[in-house]
Amino acid sequence: MFEKEDIYFPIKKDPACQLKWNWSTLYLSYGFTSSCHRCNNIPLTVENFENFHNLPEKIKEREIMLDGKWPTAENGGSGSCKYCKNVEDTGGMSDRLHHLSIPNQTPIELLSNPNATKITPKILELYVNNTCNLKCTYCRSIFSSQWESETKKFGPIYKSNGEIIKSYDPIPEHKDAKTFFEKSMEWILKNGNQLKKLNLLGGEIFYQSELKEILKTLEKLKNKDLELCIVSNLMVKEEIYKDYIEQIKKLCKNRKIGRLDLTCSIDGWGEEAEYARFGLKLDFWEKLFEYTVNQKWIYININQIINNLTMRTMNKLIEVINNYRKKRTINHHVNFVTGRDWLHPKIYGKNFWQEAIEKILEIMPTDNQRNIISKKYMSGLLNSLPNIEPDYEQIKNLKFFLDQLDKRRKTNWRKIFPYLDI
Repeated sequence: MFEKEDIYFPIKKDPACQLKWNWSTLYLSYGFTSSCHRCNNIPLTVENFENFHNLPEKIKEREIMLDGKWPTAENGGSGSCKYCKNVEDTGGMSDRLHHLSIPNQTPIELLSNPNATKITPKILELYVNNTCNLKCTYCRSIFSSQWESETKKFGPIYKSNGEIIKSYDPIPEHKDAKTFFEKSMEWILKNGNQLKKLNLLGGEIFYQSELKEILKTLEKLKNKDLELCIVSNLMVKEEIYKDYIEQIKKLCKNRKIGRLDLTCSIDGWGEEAEYARFGLKLDFWEKLFEYTVNQKWIYININQIINNLTMRTMNKLIEVINNYRKKRTINHHVNFVTGRDWLHPKIYGKNFWQEAIEKILEIMPTDNQRNIISKKYMSGLLNSLPNIEPDYEQIKNLKFFLDQLDKRRKTNWRKIFPYLDI
């Protein structure tokens, strides 16, 4: 039997990004969409929902990239691709470059017309609602009902100059949120057999009642190539978690979908990690993780957000991952925190973190091609940190931010992170 040849993204002109063509994210509770999780949000309506992947703003940015340009505000784009551009300008491997290396995610229209700009997505990502049981320091109300409740109880979050940080404020649910969810299920029924990935994020999806309806919808497909990708904090009641895992296993067994990719979110190890992801209990997390590792049919990923609170324990997390890698393959994905400059390691300058960077890169394995790519990606990110003196204004904002959290959560960041108090 001949193996099917891998198909790579056919547009070779930089800075064309596969994600602009093959990926759409839908924030169903709040009524907007984007091309990837770093791109600007575009409002959804009941009328334009069916065309969410080919809205004028998305087509425009594809056209700009076909012209060999980054979609900046000056040439009619959103300017939201600057994250990848900045990483690439320092010689690092950006999300754009990483995804160009992934085969078999090319929209069908590009196979006959490599200049097509109106296409069918291969990756659909759903943020159903914000129901969540954690309050991660870098999160916000839009992604966490716990953050939303805390903000409603204690009021807004401030910068050190007294300015309210509006992005933490609760956002009212869109009046058509229920309709958007129903329409997304209709879209999956109609187009789901063309999908390569269906990503489910939250909040915590295992605590969202809509997951039942999503799995019922997938039961009606027959797509052996579809990867169901779920992101979870693994702080889910054991019986709930295992029940859903068994339901998904049945979908795979009956060839309704191809496989389950479970991405376990965690950013560091020890009390630093439990502070950073408030509500995390590492002993329970590891119990569910070990159960998941023993489900050999599940593809496992670790997703990690690099921030000031986790830089010095990332090597400990990698040690834990490496230990479980003795049993099976575990992929490791990382990215810098975004939209929270005071939480970004760049405010301390690269020299401040040099010892931590060396420990991280030293322990990352290079025993296979995937791990080699992961280490290269990590190296690119960490070495993109600027060689600057500490930004004391942003550090002041960081300390003021953490003081507010301590007051609300009865914690003490100075005891856990004394080295950040400079």
